[in-house]
Amino acid sequence: MKKFLAFVLALAMVMALAACGGNNKNTGGSTPGGNAGNDTGGGSDETVTLTLAHIRPVDSPSDVAIRAFAEEATELSGGSIQFEIYPASQLGDYTVVQERVSIGDVDMQIASLGSNMDEFFAMSNAAYLCATWDEARTVFAEDGPMVSLYAEKLANYNMTYLANYPLYFGGISLNVDAVDPTNPNAKSGIKIRVPSMTTFEKTATTLGYLATPLPSSEMFTAVQTHVVDGAIGAGAEMYYGNLSGLNKYYLPINDHFECWWMYINTDRWNSLSDNQRSALQTAAQHMSEARWEIAEEETKEYEQKLADSGCVVVEYTDEQLEEFAGVVREAVWPVIAEEYGAENFEAVTGSIQ
Repeated sequence: MKKFLAFVLALAMVMALAACGGNNKNTGGSTPGGNAGNDTGGGSDETVTLTLAHIRPVDSPSDVAIRAFAEEATELSGGSIQFEIYPASQLGDYTVVQERVSIGDVDMQIASLGSNMDEFFAMSNAAYLCATWDEARTVFAEDGPMVSLYAEKLANYNMTYLANYPLYFGGISLNVDAVDPTNPNAKSGIKIRVPSMTTFEKTATTLGYLATPLPSSEMFTAVQTHVVDGAIGAGAEMYYGNLSGLNKYYLPINDHFECWWMYINTDRWNSLSDNQRSALQTAAQHMSEARWEIAEEETKEYEQKLADSGCVVVEYTDEQLEEFAGVVREAVWPVIAEEYGAENFEAVTGSIQ
């Protein structure tokens, strides 16, 4: 019996020593799921998928450009950034998506900025903020006051600015004969649709039209049924696509400049690596630069498409456009400056005066 007990005790000691030896073996090494498995020194970035919304249809020029941006950002990030792109306002109206980006429900958007969040965001659409493409390049320059102010305002709402994307200069589409269209002081009395913004309402009335605020979704039916006989607040591209068959005259008076803004939820931005943030910034800047190179020519192409469809596209000299700008600026700017903050407005307009 004593020999048996001694054998049991010896066996227990051998097993204990074996267990201790096994633990000592792992102490200086790594285990699956341990630190070695999460090594961040020189390793690849964690793959993330960003949701990106925009408002144009699939295969439109803007959709093609945005997809090219996504491809470049993915490549520059070494494949660690992937995108889920939602075109044609699939995630909601751009003003709704803007709020969703702010709270992090959507990662990114490229679109106009809605004044529902802050009246300041409507300033880039202000009447004759710029009147020529040269002025537009100055006003929307990356190192200019406009971009600086927008980046600051976006940051206040938990959004980080990446780039701007120029679309076109705006004009007036009419479904009736134009009345003295090269005269900014003509009083035609034609009723036209305007966006529900002071700058467009005041511009329309200053130029002798009767302003009727309507959302863009109601524009086609309103013109078709002659609730209104024209529209302001868009350019040749949008009129060609949204008012097909209803454009009798187009007046490219450059009343406002349409520019989109690309931005990302700030919390999402901060969660990315330096390499991923650099990839996004570089691709966004390349997209913006490429767009500035072709936007002016594309505007002319859409004006030609309107002409080819039977619409009379009125031609304006530089002097006539300057006259329109002078009349509207004198009447409208004092009214709208306070909406955006007089100091902000003066800082931006001062760059072209």
